[in-house]
Amino acid sequence: MKKLTSLLLALSMTAALAACGSGSTSTTPTPAGDANTDAPKTSGETLTLRMGNQQAADSVATRLDQEMCDRIAEATDGRITVQLYSDSALGDYLNQFDELMVGSLDIAHITASEAYDSRTSATMIPYLAFDYETLLSLYADGSFLREELDDALNSVGIHLGGVFCEGFNGIGVMQTLENANVPGAEKGCIIRSPMLDVYQLEMMDLGFRISSMPYSDTYSAMQTGVVAGLAGGTAQINYLSFRDIITDYYEYRYNQEATMILISQKTWDKISAEDQAIITEIIDDICVKAAEEAESACNDAMDKLAAGGINVHTFTDEELAAFAESCRANVWPELGKNYPDGWIDQLLEAVS
Repeated sequence: MKKLTSLLLALSMTAALAACGSGSTSTTPTPAGDANTDAPKTSGETLTLRMGNQQAADSVATRLDQEMCDRIAEATDGRITVQLYSDSALGDYLNQFDELMVGSLDIAHITASEAYDSRTSATMIPYLAFDYETLLSLYADGSFLREELDDALNSVGIHLGGVFCEGFNGIGVMQTLENANVPGAEKGCIIRSPMLDVYQLEMMDLGFRISSMPYSDTYSAMQTGVVAGLAGGTAQINYLSFRDIITDYYEYRYNQEATMILISQKTWDKISAEDQAIITEIIDDICVKAAEEAESACNDAMDKLAAGGINVHTFTDEELAAFAESCRANVWPELGKNYPDGWIDQLLEAVS
């Protein structure tokens, strides 16, 4: 009986000690079906995010990107901190796009890749619009194009923050072009083109021979004579990055350099609803501000190019209209093959 009593007493004390310690070691089971267990439940979570861009450190785009980062930190009381890496320091736009998809990069301000869905490049269909007011309405929430962009990017795990206007594109070259104002006529050189149909088809329609390569390889390709110039750059980009190598700049205004502020869906899901709303409002405001500054910044860059001894060529309204007419007759039908039947007609109807 004494042994039995001692055994019962020992078991009772062990149970009591286990009960006292349970408050510090037990965990609350995760509800079934709650896939987003990493997402903050309140706005009190602190996150440090990495953001890459493809623009020069002293460009308007990078200045506005930094303003966006600063405003996000201030508006969220430091809950969200964004560290910006400019000059393609985190890879070119294709690499950054892929990293956004898998969540190894949080935010990027880049040209969207069309490798997974051609709709992502529709913001840059050549000669789609001629003024920023039309472009902003085209890119705004609720528009046909914005809804299509959201759908295309969501399908690959990317959240669209906003479409960013950097200015209309021209062509910088290391020689004077032949037949510069004649659509379709041979221009006498090979130029670098981004690996996007919206660029390649239009460059060929204007009369250029093209070589597709990453933007990061363009300068060295021009130095070694592989190409004589580049497409896919505004006057500002030509001034900031190529003014020491080009001799002529042509303001063709063939499309608007519509880059995007993109957020990995994996990162977006970690941000509280309150902070998501704050970030969305700030990005919207930055994108409107970008459009307001784009035209003046590009005009200023052309003045600086000319002051530096570079020949700057502009075109009359009639010449630009001829480029647009040729593009719509020859390029748009080809681009239409990349989209569902009738899709490009819906887009053009939304613009008209």
